[in-house]
Amino acid sequence: MDPAPPSGERFTPLYVRIQERIRAAIAGGKMSVGDRIWSEAELAKEYGTTRSTVRHALDKLVFEGLIVRHVGRGSFVADRVGVRSPIDSRYSLSFEQQVAQTGRVVTYRSPALEVIPAPAEVAGHLGVEPEALIFKLERLRIIEGRPVCLEIRYMPKEIGDKVTGEMLATRAVHAFVGEIIGEAIPAISVSLTAEIATPRVARLLELPENSALLVRSNTHHASDGRIVVCGRSLFAGDVSTDYVLGQLPKT
Repeated sequence: MDPAPPSGERFTPLYVRIQERIRAAIAGGKMSVGDRIWSEAELAKEYGTTRSTVRHALDKLVFEGLIVRHVGRGSFVADRVGVRSPIDSRYSLSFEQQVAQTGRVVTYRSPALEVIPAPAEVAGHLGVEPEALIFKLERLRIIEGRPVCLEIRYMPKEIGDKVTGEMLATRAVHAFVGEIIGEAIPAISVSLTAEIATPRVARLLELPENSALLVRSNTHHASDGRIVVCGRSLFAGDVSTDYVLGQLPKT
């Protein structure tokens, strides 16, 4: 292993770098279901840190369901059981639209759009080479003055180049990306997980540290199969939205 960070990552906490390394190894196919990951002792030695720091990093991956631990044997890539069913977004409501139905409005705070080298997992989703330049969007969703969600989105450079400040400040991502590509985005694949808020996320969402979050990872598909946006929405644990699959019988 070569844990020496690039200059841009020198201030990233060690436990985060350990997590990102393991995630990238799994996402990039270097580790498969059932493979044993590096031991606490190996990671502590390579990163020049303590086993308690390594354990903190691995605890979060266990919580996310990415790895499993077996006493006396070590940690292994988990066989994540799940059901995948894309949402046809032409017949479902966005988070913003659902909130509007309750008489409230979603606004946005601290929108930021920057060009970054694509992380390995994101590059795989967007169909670009790792480290290719892409756009990263980050902003807070606000309801009645309260930050309820940290929205993180990645998009190809040819789409990000066309995003305006007005779009960032006032509009849902799937709406303005649909406008950019010339069609309403027909399908969104969503996966739901839970995780513990990092200190930064807890601060942004005005939550106590180590609060539970509901995380929606999603990919937005164009009609030709391209993934035009991917990312995650980190919701405060007490925020929920409901979906009805099919038509409820009339009562």
